[in-house]
Amino acid sequence: MTDQKKRVLDYQTASVAGIAAHDDRGERSSLSVRLGDNPGLTILGTETGCGKTAFMTGMTAILRQEGLPVRAIKPVCIGTRERSEAELSFISSITGTPRSYPAVFVPSPKSLSNAQWSQALSICLNAKDLTMVETPGSLASAMSFEQSNACGLAYSWKDSTDFAVELHFPVIIVAKHNEQAIERLILAWSYARAQGLAVAGMVTVETASGEGRAMEAKLTRSEVNLLLNSRTSAPYLGCLKYSPSISVHRVNQGNLVKMTEAGLDLLPIYQAIEPAVAK
Repeated sequence: MTDQKKRVLDYQTASVAGIAAHDDRGERSSLSVRLGDNPGLTILGTETGCGKTAFMTGMTAILRQEGLPVRAIKPVCIGTRERSEAELSFISSITGTPRSYPAVFVPSPKSLSNAQWSQALSICLNAKDLTMVETPGSLASAMSFEQSNACGLAYSWKDSTDFAVELHFPVIIVAKHNEQAIERLILAWSYARAQGLAVAGMVTVETASGEGRAMEAKLTRSEVNLLLNSRTSAPYLGCLKYSPSISVHRVNQGNLVKMTEAGLDLLPIYQAIEPAVAK
C-alpha cells in the first residue's frame, strides 16, 4: 500500500473518540454540549458549496437507522427554485423527512422578509423530533436585509450565524476538504463562539475528486484534529470523502450513507443528542 493510500484510508477509518470533557486550557469541550427543550443541531458552512447538504443528509440517515426520531430540513432556500427543489428532494428522499414543511424560497437575501425569517425559525422549532437544520451559504453570508425605504436601500443585515443564534441549537461547522480547511474552520469557530454559539464539532467534505490530496499528503487525520484542538474546543469529526455516485443536484444518493459511516466519527453527536432524545 502506498503512503498516499494509507493517508486516504486514515481519513476514512480513524476515530477521534475519547476527547476529554475539558480541553487542556480547562475550558468546557463541545462533547459536553447538551441540547435544550427543542432539540436540534444547526449546520453552518465556511463557504457556499462546502458540502453541508451531503453531510447533514448522511448523518441524519445514520441516526434514523439507529432508531432516533430525527428530521433534516433546509428552511430557507436562496437562489434558483430548480436548484433549491433538488436540494430539498435529496434531503427528503434519503432522510425520510416529509416535504410537508413550508420552506421559504427567495431569489436573493434582499427578498427575505421579517415574516419569512420568523416562519423559518418556527419550522425549525415546532417539532418534537430532533431537528437538523441547514443554513444557506456561509456563517457570514447575508440571509436578509433591513431596508430603509421604498427604493430598497439596505442599512443592516442578518447572516446565517444570526439565524443559528435565534435557534439556540449547538452547531456543526463544515468546510471543504482542502489546504485552507484548518484556517477556515478556526476562523469560523471564532466567529461562531463570538456570537455565543456552542460548537459541537467540525467536519470537512471533499466536494471534488482529488480536492483533499494536497492536505492529506501533509497531515494525517489525527494531526488535523490536534491542530484544530490546539486553537478550538471543538472536535474534528472527520472527512466525508468524494464519491462520483453522490450528487445533490441530480438527487443521486449513491453510497452516501456508507461514505459517511466510513469517514466520520459521530460519537460526539450521539453524546450531544442522547439526553434530548431520551426525554
